[in-house]
Amino acid sequence: MEIRELELTDEFIFNAYIKSWETEQIIPTAINPKRYTSYSELVSELKQRTLNKEWVPNTTLFLFNNEKIIGSVNIRHHLNEHLKRIGGHIGYGVRPDYRGHGYAKKLLKAGLEFLNQRDVVDALVTCDKSNIASAKTILAFHPKELESVVIDGKTLRRFLVSTDQ
Repeated sequence: MEIRELELTDEFIFNAYIKSWETEQIIPTAINPKRYTSYSELVSELKQRTLNKEWVPNTTLFLFNNEKIIGSVNIRHHLNEHLKRIGGHIGYGVRPDYRGHGYAKKLLKAGLEFLNQRDVVDALVTCDKSNIASAKTILAFHPKELESVVIDGKTLRRFLVSTDQ
């Protein structure tokens, strides 16, 4: 298993990964190919997000196993006011056909390690109240639960997770 950034040579594997999301919204949204004109633009833009002044600098990593992408994690290097309320430091998603095998924990741990290397002590991680699996993943890291917020009628749970795990 390997966690790394997407490369131009991963196009076939990436397309198979995206196809696995056909009936669901792709998480994290930063990797949704509809946002880009081509695969090469997606790869380029993901790499530039660490430098882009319009966005909070962020890095997207992918979990590869046996020539398949299992999931991805988008890590915001710091938070703006919007991300302090919703979104947080880390957003992750596991392809639907690989859920329930601990991959989300690997992605969240990778995000926490990434932030720890950048001297972020506590990461804000959020999930919809209805997403029991994501809450279990976050709770495995012994977070402090913060006050929930309601956005568009949906309750968003918010957690502070130590990056030193």
